Amino acid sequence: MKNKIYISLFISTLAAQVDYNTQIQPIFDNNCISCHNNGGGYAGGLDLSSYNNVLEGGNNSNNIIPDDHSNSLLYERITLPENNQLSMPQNGTPLSQPEIGLIAQWIDEGALEMPVDVDCYADDGTEGVMIWETCYSIQNTTSIGWPLSIPDSATSLPAELFTLTNLTILSIQYSNISGSISQDIGNLSNLTRLDLSHNQLSGEIPSEIGNLTNLIALNLSSNQLSGNIPVELYQLLNLKGEMEYVSGPGGGASVFHMGLNLSNNSLTGSIPEEISNFNNLKSLDLSFNEFSGDLPAGLYTLDSLQTLNLSNNLLTGEISHEIGNLLNLEGVTTYAHNSMTQYDALNLSDNLFTGLIPESICDLLLDWDDDYMNENQGFSLSNNQFCAPFPTCIEPFTGSQDTSNCNLISPYFIEGRWISEYYGNTMYEFDGQNRLTYYCDTSECDSSYWNALDTNDAIPGRNPYTFINDTLTIDLHFGNIAVEVVNFLCEGNVIDFNNQQSNLKRVGIDFDECDDYDGQQLELSNTTNTPEWFKLNQNYPNPFNPNTKIKYALPEDALVSVSIYDVTGRMVKSLINMNQSTGYHSIRWDATNDIGEAVSAGMYIYTIQAGEYRSTKKMVLLK
Repeated sequence: MKNKIYISLFISTLAAQVDYNTQIQPIFDNNCISCHNNGGGYAGGLDLSSYNNVLEGGNNSNNIIPDDHSNSLLYERITLPENNQLSMPQNGTPLSQPEIGLIAQWIDEGALEMPVDVDCYADDGTEGVMIWETCYSIQNTTSIGWPLSIPDSATSLPAELFTLTNLTILSIQYSNISGSISQDIGNLSNLTRLDLSHNQLSGEIPSEIGNLTNLIALNLSSNQLSGNIPVELYQLLNLKGEMEYVSGPGGGASVFHMGLNLSNNSLTGSIPEEISNFNNLKSLDLSFNEFSGDLPAGLYTLDSLQTLNLSNNLLTGEISHEIGNLLNLEGVTTYAHNSMTQYDALNLSDNLFTGLIPESICDLLLDWDDDYMNENQGFSLSNNQFCAPFPTCIEPFTGSQDTSNCNLISPYFIEGRWISEYYGNTMYEFDGQNRLTYYCDTSECDSSYWNALDTNDAIPGRNPYTFINDTLTIDLHFGNIAVEVVNFLCEGNVIDFNNQQSNLKRVGIDFDECDDYDGQQLELSNTTNTPEWFKLNQNYPNPFNPNTKIKYALPEDALVSVSIYDVTGRMVKSLINMNQSTGYHSIRWDATNDIGEAVSAGMYIYTIQAGEYRSTKKMVLLK
């Protein structure tokens, strides 16, 4: 009795239906057919050598009673005590409890040869599904990757594919598969890499793809997908991309799996602010679609990006100065035997972008001096509507531009620091987004004083502005919008507001040689005032080539040390190491090291030590 109770408990733990040929016949082969074969002539007429012979039942009709293992004679014999003369197998090792349980389950399931709910059995013996003439284990298949044998007759993604819920990699490429992506794609929640590129898939991207929150790389490129990107896709916070190294002849190969690649489709709509969710993203390719509208501010926060391709769309508007934030844009290169693949660092070509390209684009750590940078790192802004003047760093790489609407664009920049002609104690700084205001409450408001200030010294209020086609639009306060068409005089060093007294003059400029400016010289005091605290200013200009000036303020006499370091922390040059008196000071660096050699382009760090005061800032050298 105990024996049967144990078996009943064992049976209750079994899950999938039993398959006779792979699970029952091997038990008979290993334990029974030495006697029960050849028609069973000397073993009660019971032949256990095949499914059909087993079902014939031999001399007793109740050897196998489908759906009733407890009244089946075969089950009774294999569960008798070993010392019973009728126990089976005779003169052999008793069957194990799992083997007995399988036989009981098989009988109770109807003694079928093939389970009704099992598609196939994989090579590892587990239940599987048949996909393109191959049986994949539902339990143990974690990767289906290219190259995968897909018959030319395959025209859709089979439903069985979405039952492989333990998949971590699904890569089906270069096939004749068409139709939409099933909503059941959301079942594959363990996927870390999904690549359905270079097929003929159509329709919209299903919102259920947002369920795949473990995805590191998503590639749906080169299909016929349409519609907007579903907002749920921006829930994939782990998207970043990864490099895979494959061994093989000639040293193997490297394969770059892009973080998000939706290129070469027919996707529409704008790129939403939610793009900022992808703060780990290393690569983004939305090229060759029909995206429109301005670039969202959130795009410029993706400072992990190594490659960004938005080419061949309908994108409009101006490029923000914040593009200089994307300091990891450097392109990605993969290698295989005798071949190389280049992923562009930045490609904005073939759109409808307008206006001036901001100087901050030169902050990108690209090899601007390389005539072949378009090939080696991948950089293109061509076939847009950008207007001159172009930042010096990109002049060789601007390509063809439609400048038909550029005749009103000023050749000068409003960004910088300006002193009001009418209010000599007021300075305005245009930083690309806001106009900052500074005041001087002493009688010694000279250019050294103004240049010694940093943004912490500005009054709290900020005035957002735009400068388009020589039109300056400023939100002064509480929605009071001022719009002025301005003229630049003195080679861009004077802003003339239609000859009003409120002209602005760039800080630190000598106006004696300005033939086109007949206004009065701005009187600046040559005296210096005593700083109230230590301060290290941002170098100017920055980026620079080949000279830049570093200014600092000393509220007391001190031993001053100013040094330049590279990004690895190695000292490049000691600019000064001496006692200096209180006041405003400056020193120039000519981009050479301590032995007078020119240093390479890139980011550098400069630091000041004055008494107990220490401060550090960054600067970028362009070549």
